[in-house]
Amino acid sequence: MKDKQRQFASLQARLESGEDIQATIQLREEIAEQHRALGKMKEMAASYGFDISGPATNAQEAVQWTYFAYLAAVKSQNGAAMSFGRVSSFLDIYIERDLKAGKITEQEAQELIDHLVMKLRMVRFLRTPEYDQLFSGDPMWATENLSRYGFRRSYLSNQKQLPYFTHPLHNGAVTGAKLNYSLV
Repeated sequence: MKDKQRQFASLQARLESGEDIQATIQLREEIAEQHRALGKMKEMAASYGFDISGPATNAQEAVQWTYFAYLAAVKSQNGAAMSFGRVSSFLDIYIERDLKAGKITEQEAQELIDHLVMKLRMVRFLRTPEYDQLFSGDPMWATENLSRYGFRRSYLSNQKQLPYFTHPLHNGAVTGAKLNYSLV
């Protein structure tokens, strides 16, 4: 949030000089909105007993902070589906570091991913009654990119991405529904 305040303040000279005033005003409005959104996200996390004002320091925090970011984004979209992105590569950094340091076991790492998947499945209950009236029966899509290759065909897969596929929610053991995925 401090960075957003610095970004906002850094535009003051451009505003006072009249340099590209329309673009400067628009950028300041966007930065102010981002700052407000970060404040709301911080409040939401605090209501769950977490302080997300700093970066994650371990795998558990990385998973939780990432979930809060996704939850805030979905709430702002009234529970509509949105991509989760390529966060497995990001989370792998924390998980691998904690495994090497002996802070977590392989089983605990798997549990972090399992709990994240379960939380993502529950996001659909955030929808308002108005949304459900319009889009009743819409599934909750929380897509995650687990590709093995990047844009330039560089190898992206890592050992922590694959446990996503063994989660019981994915093979129908919990919901009866199969996960639709393909590995490139």
